[in-house]
Amino acid sequence: YPDIEPLLLNVTLQEAYDSALAVITRRKWRIVDARPPQPGRRDGLIEAVARTPIMGFRDDVVVRVRPAQEGARVDVRSASRYGRSDLGANASRVRALIEDIDDAAGSEEEKRKKAVPAKAPAPKKPQGPTRR
Repeated sequence: YPDIEPLLLNVTLQEAYDSALAVITRRKWRIVDARPPQPGRRDGLIEAVARTPIMGFRDDVVVRVRPAQEGARVDVRSASRYGRSDLGANASRVRALIEDIDDAAGSEEEKRKKAVPAKAPAPKKPQGPTRR
């Protein structure tokens, strides 16, 4: 699946991790391990188990969040536990998860931009002494 690439986000490492964790939680996947990133020490990692809709098969999903040049890089993989072929189900899951994390991180970036007030113009200096 050459169309699936890592997601590059213009948010902090923690914001990217929080966005991924929120999306996975919202999907009600069972979280097996969740280790937040520690810049300079370790990447963020989320391991979860997703179930297929009809048969309820368990698939393993791993999300890794690590630093990128300007923000964070999110890598996602999904693998079936059973059978030889998943008929593209894991690729579809990865695409959808990447899209949802991108949307969630975009919301975080917008919140951050709104939280930073615009710089007020400097007050005008008086031109000289005023006489009455």
